[in-house]
Amino acid sequence: MSRRTVAGMLLALAFIAGCGPTAETPRREPVPALVSREEIYRAGHQMYLESQYDSAVVLLRRAYKMDTSAVEPIKDLAQLHYEWAMRAPEKSRERTQRLRAARTYFVRLDVLGDRTSDIYERLCEISMSLNDDRSFVRYARKSAELYPYDRQYFNLARAYFEVEDYQSVIKSTKESIDRFKGSPYVTSYYRLLGRAYMKIGRDQTAEKTLAAGVNEADARLAALRTQGAGEAADRRRRAHDDKINMLLALKQLHTTYRADDKRERVEQQLKEEGYGK
Repeated sequence: MSRRTVAGMLLALAFIAGCGPTAETPRREPVPALVSREEIYRAGHQMYLESQYDSAVVLLRRAYKMDTSAVEPIKDLAQLHYEWAMRAPEKSRERTQRLRAARTYFVRLDVLGDRTSDIYERLCEISMSLNDDRSFVRYARKSAELYPYDRQYFNLARAYFEVEDYQSVIKSTKESIDRFKGSPYVTSYYRLLGRAYMKIGRDQTAEKTLAAGVNEADARLAALRTQGAGEAADRRRRAHDDKINMLLALKQLHTTYRADDKRERVEQQLKEEGYGK
């Protein structure tokens, strides 16, 4: 029996079951199940691959309810709702609802012990989109504990910043700068560290940190200019964006303390980077 045939039978059965008896239709005995959970899942999975989301959700949810510990339909439901959300308009009610549904299934995968790095990446991203800072910290911390790499520690520092835990930002980013010296996230660590110092009123330390970060970004950009597209382009973009943000923070500091000569130098650097043109 083909996947399309199975899917068609399931949807037809669902329609018949939903209609119920009428005055013209005598009551019938319930139609017995004709397919297994695995067959239902395969039909739903095929519809998901074909972007038939409405039909896929019906079948995948049915497969999930038959065995709530089955990982395959949960993965499909999680990713399906996430992709569906990304197709909806930003800040729309539909996107929010789909993201919440996706998070429910990603969390279920975590509970079942399927703790791949992609799951935590999605949970962090969804938490940010839903402005759920506490959830962002929870899953960023889990991710960094299980996958102690540069990107995970960047997400953790950013999560700490969102909940205004600036001391944790400082501790985490200082350790990361020492630990991941060749990482493309080093300039991002400096940016977060400098801003965290500003938030707790340590402006002189913030100025030194941001200036060091700008120098680091300059060194990175100089080294990457000779490299081609692809990953090097992404690294150049990150270093450039971090440099702009650190210069803006320095401009804010110099404006606050009326250090006009320093402010003018920063403004010149921003012009050279094409900012504000």
